[in-house]
Amino acid sequence: MRLKRSNDTPHHLIQTGTLLLVVAVMTVCCAGCTGEGSEQLNTQKNTAETEVTYTGSNVETVELYHFHGDRSCTSCVVLGNFAEETVTECYAPELESGRLVFAHVNYDEPEAKDLVERYHPTGSSLWIGVSDENGFYKQELVAPWYMLSDKDEYSQYLRAVIEQQIG
Repeated sequence: MRLKRSNDTPHHLIQTGTLLLVVAVMTVCCAGCTGEGSEQLNTQKNTAETEVTYTGSNVETVELYHFHGDRSCTSCVVLGNFAEETVTECYAPELESGRLVFAHVNYDEPEAKDLVERYHPTGSSLWIGVSDENGFYKQELVAPWYMLSDKDEYSQYLRAVIEQQIG
Protein backbone atom coordinates (compact mmCIF):
# COMPACT_ATOMS: atom_id res chain seq x y z
CA MET A 1 0.00 0.00 0.00
CA ARG A 2 1.33 3.36 -1.02
CA LEU A 3 1.13 6.29 1.26
CA LYS A 4 0.05 9.49 -0.38
CA ARG A 5 2.37 12.40 0.28
CA SER A 6 1.06 15.88 0.39
CA ASN A 7 3.18 17.03 -2.60
CA ASP A 8 2.07 14.18 -4.99
CA THR A 9 -0.93 16.08 -6.30
CA PRO A 10 0.89 19.25 -7.49
CA HIS A 11 3.61 17.16 -9.19
CA HIS A 12 0.94 15.08 -10.93
CA LEU A 13 -0.85 18.22 -12.09
CA ILE A 14 2.39 19.67 -13.49
CA GLN A 15 3.06 16.46 -15.45
CA THR A 16 -0.49 16.40 -16.81
CA GLY A 17 -0.36 20.08 -17.70
CA THR A 18 2.98 19.63 -19.49
CA LEU A 19 1.62 16.67 -21.43
CA LEU A 20 -1.45 18.65 -22.51
CA LEU A 21 0.75 21.57 -23.57
CA VAL A 22 2.94 19.27 -25.69
CA VAL A 23 -0.13 17.74 -27.35
CA ALA A 24 -1.56 21.21 -28.07
CA VAL A 25 1.73 22.43 -29.62
CA MET A 26 2.03 19.29 -31.76
CA THR A 27 -1.57 19.71 -32.96
CA VAL A 28 -0.91 23.29 -34.04
CA CYS A 29 2.36 22.31 -35.78
CA CYS A 30 0.76 19.41 -37.62
CA ALA A 31 -2.13 21.60 -38.75
CA GLY A 32 0.42 24.07 -40.20
CA CYS A 33 2.20 21.31 -42.15
CA THR A 34 -0.96 20.47 -44.05
CA GLY A 35 -1.87 24.05 -44.90
CA GLU A 36 -1.77 25.76 -48.29
CA GLY A 37 1.93 26.69 -48.02
CA SER A 38 2.94 23.05 -47.74
CA GLU A 39 0.76 22.09 -50.69
CA GLN A 40 2.30 24.87 -52.76
CA LEU A 41 5.82 23.67 -51.88
CA ASN A 42 4.93 20.07 -52.74
CA THR A 43 3.39 21.13 -56.03
CA GLN A 44 6.48 23.14 -56.93
CA LYS A 45 8.74 20.23 -56.03
CA ASN A 46 6.85 17.60 -58.00
CA THR A 47 5.89 19.41 -61.18
CA ALA A 48 8.97 20.10 -63.25
CA GLU A 49 6.96 21.33 -66.20
CA THR A 50 5.38 24.19 -64.25
CA GLU A 51 8.56 25.96 -63.11
CA VAL A 52 9.84 26.93 -66.56
CA THR A 53 6.94 28.75 -68.13
CA TYR A 54 8.66 29.51 -71.42
CA THR A 55 9.12 27.02 -74.23
CA GLY A 56 11.45 28.28 -76.91
CA SER A 57 10.63 28.40 -80.59
CA ASN A 58 13.40 27.44 -83.02
CA VAL A 59 15.85 27.35 -80.13
CA GLU A 60 19.41 28.24 -81.08
CA THR A 61 21.12 27.82 -77.72
CA VAL A 62 20.24 26.65 -74.23
CA GLU A 63 22.52 27.89 -71.48
CA LEU A 64 22.63 26.29 -68.05
CA TYR A 65 24.73 28.10 -65.48
CA HIS A 66 25.49 27.20 -61.91
CA PHE A 67 26.32 30.48 -60.19
CA HIS A 68 28.31 30.40 -56.97
CA GLY A 69 30.60 32.62 -54.94
CA ASP A 70 34.14 32.22 -53.65
CA ARG A 71 32.76 30.22 -50.74
CA SER A 72 30.09 27.59 -51.28
CA CYS A 73 28.12 25.51 -48.83
CA THR A 74 27.69 21.79 -49.36
CA SER A 75 24.22 22.21 -50.89
CA CYS A 76 25.55 24.79 -53.37
CA VAL A 77 28.29 22.40 -54.45
CA VAL A 78 25.83 19.52 -54.83
CA LEU A 79 23.48 21.74 -56.86
CA GLY A 80 26.26 22.38 -59.39
CA ASN A 81 27.73 18.89 -59.38
CA PHE A 82 24.36 17.23 -60.07
CA ALA A 83 23.73 19.66 -62.94
CA GLU A 84 27.16 19.02 -64.46
CA GLU A 85 26.77 15.24 -64.15
CA THR A 86 23.34 15.35 -65.76
CA VAL A 87 24.35 17.42 -68.77
CA THR A 88 27.64 15.61 -69.40
CA GLU A 89 26.00 12.18 -69.14
CA CYS A 90 22.84 12.97 -71.12
CA TYR A 91 23.74 15.79 -73.51
CA ALA A 92 27.28 15.22 -74.73
CA PRO A 93 26.43 15.82 -78.43
CA GLU A 94 24.53 19.02 -77.60
CA LEU A 95 27.41 20.26 -75.44
CA GLU A 96 29.94 19.51 -78.17
CA SER A 97 27.85 21.24 -80.84
CA GLY A 98 27.35 24.30 -78.63
CA ARG A 99 23.58 24.01 -78.69
CA LEU A 100 23.74 23.42 -74.93
CA VAL A 101 26.16 25.37 -72.79
CA PHE A 102 26.94 24.51 -69.18
CA ALA A 103 29.37 26.17 -66.80
CA HIS A 104 30.04 26.79 -63.14
CA VAL A 105 30.30 30.57 -62.83
CA ASN A 106 31.93 32.25 -59.83
CA TYR A 107 30.07 35.55 -59.63
CA ASP A 108 32.83 36.97 -57.42
CA GLU A 109 35.35 36.76 -60.26
CA PRO A 110 35.73 39.73 -62.66
CA GLU A 111 35.60 37.35 -65.65
CA ALA A 112 31.99 36.55 -64.79
CA LYS A 113 30.84 40.17 -65.07
CA ASP A 114 29.02 39.74 -68.42
CA LEU A 115 27.11 36.65 -67.29
CA VAL A 116 26.25 38.22 -63.93
CA GLU A 117 24.86 41.28 -65.72
CA ARG A 118 22.89 39.05 -68.07
CA TYR A 119 21.39 36.74 -65.42
CA HIS A 120 21.48 38.85 -62.22
CA PRO A 121 21.96 35.93 -59.78
CA THR A 122 21.50 36.98 -56.18
CA GLY A 123 23.44 34.05 -54.76
CA SER A 124 24.29 30.47 -55.46
CA SER A 125 21.75 29.35 -58.02
CA LEU A 126 21.01 27.41 -61.19
CA TRP A 127 19.77 29.34 -64.24
CA ILE A 128 18.57 28.40 -67.67
CA GLY A 129 18.81 30.79 -70.59
CA VAL A 130 17.21 30.23 -73.98
CA SER A 131 18.12 32.03 -77.18
CA ASP A 132 15.55 31.55 -79.92
CA GLU A 133 13.77 33.37 -82.72
CA ASN A 134 12.00 35.56 -80.13
CA GLY A 135 15.19 36.70 -78.40
CA PHE A 136 16.58 35.70 -75.02
CA TYR A 137 14.68 34.26 -72.07
CA LYS A 138 16.14 33.40 -68.66
CA GLN A 139 14.79 31.82 -65.51
CA GLU A 140 16.22 30.70 -62.20
CA LEU A 141 15.55 27.03 -61.47
CA VAL A 142 14.41 26.84 -57.85
CA ALA A 143 12.96 23.32 -57.75
CA PRO A 144 16.37 21.55 -57.87
CA TRP A 145 17.14 22.91 -54.39
CA TYR A 146 14.39 20.62 -53.07
CA MET A 147 15.87 17.58 -54.84
CA LEU A 148 19.43 17.61 -53.54
CA SER A 149 18.85 14.47 -51.47
CA ASP A 150 17.72 12.50 -54.53
CA LYS A 151 20.12 12.60 -57.47
CA ASP A 152 17.78 10.62 -59.74
CA GLU A 153 14.87 12.95 -59.11
CA TYR A 154 17.15 15.96 -59.67
CA SER A 155 18.50 14.55 -62.93
CA GLN A 156 15.04 13.61 -64.19
CA TYR A 157 13.78 17.10 -63.43
CA LEU A 158 16.71 18.84 -65.10
CA ARG A 159 16.39 16.65 -68.20
CA ALA A 160 12.69 17.58 -68.41
CA VAL A 161 13.61 21.27 -68.26
CA ILE A 162 16.29 20.93 -70.94
CA GLU A 163 14.08 18.75 -73.16
CA GLN A 164 11.35 21.37 -72.89
CA GLN A 165 13.71 23.76 -74.69
CA ILE A 166 15.79 21.52 -76.93
CA GLY A 167 12.90 19.26 -77.82
